[in-house]
Amino acid sequence: GENATSKTSGSVLNSEPRGVSIDSFVSAMPTDALEDSLAEKRWLTALARGDSNALGGLYELYGERIFRYAYRMLGNRTDAEDATAETFLRVLRRSSELRADGAFRTWLFRITRNLCIDKLRQHKLMELPPDAQYSGGEDKTALRITVQQALADLPVEYREPLVLCDLEDMAAREAAEVLNISVPALKSRLYRGRRALRDKLGGTMERNQ
Repeated sequence: GENATSKTSGSVLNSEPRGVSIDSFVSAMPTDALEDSLAEKRWLTALARGDSNALGGLYELYGERIFRYAYRMLGNRTDAEDATAETFLRVLRRSSELRADGAFRTWLFRITRNLCIDKLRQHKLMELPPDAQYSGGEDKTALRITVQQALADLPVEYREPLVLCDLEDMAAREAAEVLNISVPALKSRLYRGRRALRDKLGGTMERNQ
């Protein structure tokens, strides 16, 4: 069920989502997982007590990463911002139930994932974000859009493991929990997704040459 608590890094989202820059396709390691875990526990305890600053503290820990995940799933800035906001509103609504028991991050990603799936069902198709324009013919921008588009073209069941494991650097076991599937099933989807993404990127690069 939607139960809660854990660790990671992230800061307030601003301007261009870091997750769409070319460098972000190799995820950075958390700066200090233990420190984040302690901060998370502190903020969850404060939230349960009704501390008005607690939600902001949790947002500083996870806001950017949740937004980045939603953006990669949806390919659209506005929808990703909506999903991020709704995720943290649900944190607020469930504040009395959340516990510092090591599952909060998994729960948070699962909430965002469900919101993204709902949005994808509503739209029935994927499109590039309006702010992802080619600028000055820069190779970096072109490649960034090519990767985002290829990712968006994949079936959701392949896109989800790629975003969580390859882009967000999440461990297979936790990613499987977020997606509510077994680890072997996750690894199978990951393998097929990587092959499909490689095929799509290869075909796109050839057409653009």
